[in-house]
Amino acid sequence: MESNSNDNYVLVLEDRTEVKNEKEAGKLSVISGIDDKGGLKTTEAIAANQAAFLKFNSKDGLLKNFMTNFLKQFNNPTHFGLYKVLADNVEQGVDNLRTMLQSREKPENKQQLAEIGVPFEDYLPQQKNATAIDESKVDWKQLAALGLSRERLEQSGELDKMLNWQKSNLLTIAVPIGDTTIYTEARLAFRTDDNDNVGLAIHPLRKEPQLDFPYMGYKFSPEEKEQLLATGNLGKTIEVTPKNAEPFSAYVSIDPQTNEIIALRADRVNIPKEIKGVTLSDAQYKDLVEGKAVKVEGMTAKSGKIFNATLQVNAEKKGIEFIFDNNRGFKERQQQTQQQGAPHKLCGLELSDKQREALDSGRTLYLKNMVDKQGQPFNAYVRMDKEQNRPRFYKWNPDKKQETGKEKVVAVAEEHKTQVAVNNHGKTNEATKDVKEPLKTGQTQPTAEQKQQQNENKQKKSRGRKM
Repeated sequence: MESNSNDNYVLVLEDRTEVKNEKEAGKLSVISGIDDKGGLKTTEAIAANQAAFLKFNSKDGLLKNFMTNFLKQFNNPTHFGLYKVLADNVEQGVDNLRTMLQSREKPENKQQLAEIGVPFEDYLPQQKNATAIDESKVDWKQLAALGLSRERLEQSGELDKMLNWQKSNLLTIAVPIGDTTIYTEARLAFRTDDNDNVGLAIHPLRKEPQLDFPYMGYKFSPEEKEQLLATGNLGKTIEVTPKNAEPFSAYVSIDPQTNEIIALRADRVNIPKEIKGVTLSDAQYKDLVEGKAVKVEGMTAKSGKIFNATLQVNAEKKGIEFIFDNNRGFKERQQQTQQQGAPHKLCGLELSDKQREALDSGRTLYLKNMVDKQGQPFNAYVRMDKEQNRPRFYKWNPDKKQETGKEKVVAVAEEHKTQVAVNNHGKTNEATKDVKEPLKTGQTQPTAEQKQQQNENKQKKSRGRKM
């Protein structure tokens, strides 16, 4: 459905409760509202019923409210389908929808239905997933010794990963050494010992992969080092021998976040013959098992969209990796991965490890002496936008409710309001409206020289108005 954010659309309900076979399309009708008892009201999809249609716009929150009520009424929404159709072209839109539904198995129809469909799971209540590790068995004091708390890990979203045997993303940890404390970055993971006690595994950030030293008894050749640095994966299996353990065949990769070399037992990797709807050829399957990169086309995403990707076993991911931009080398992809999270420098201000950790954990900081585009210092509240992976600036503390009517402006602290308005937005207050140059920090009145220049400008304007 081609539309823009200003288009109104209606929801077309496909009722499949009486459908006798999968290829048959269900009864289609346009949603007109919800009755007093919370029941769904529908009407025939004809232009004459335009006034009765319940219309939505991508900019408003009406759809979310409607879906909440809809899912309360229908305990089994799988018997129904909801699709967006432009309000000003309902009859043609519903005819096209019916045609697609009658051949929904075709890839082109499957993709388009996914694009205009309204997924129920997006509006179902979010339930906290059960974790593989019992939190009561975690030694929280061990984490506290590294400057981390349960609350901070939970706020950053890393705790859930760790409680499911996964590594966290890079975290700043404090390592006490004598009378000093060293701050460094590392990935953390929970692991068990021989007595089933839950301990903490620390994977520190390394400047570069240590490929010149033997790894589990295996020495990499120059060609193998080049392959690992170029792609992040060795591209084959090798035999490694852990300390005090039997040798085993393994896939080897580099952790893009820490530069640590990772080995994965080949006998623990399950490689399916069919991946995302595509059955691999014998040659593709053989190459993938051997650790080689394999290009696979025509796979189907959960959304129904068809895509192509290069597949390869990745030891760090403990399974098959989907590489979508094969033209970019491992180093470029690694740099993008490591740049996630709070920046090291913000508007000219060097952030400490504690400040970056606080921002990454979702906290708001009040930062002073940052520098704007015109080179003038300013202060602001800062919080990370997790969805866009970028810092946001606020005049007021966004964690506190503001007075009714006050807009939460993405701006700076009050004492710099005039200065930044001139420097970045070309605006100012009445007293400084004729001042053309940037104002100094906290300046709200013109200097003597600026005042003189204002008077001269007024005189010139006055002479220019005389007949």
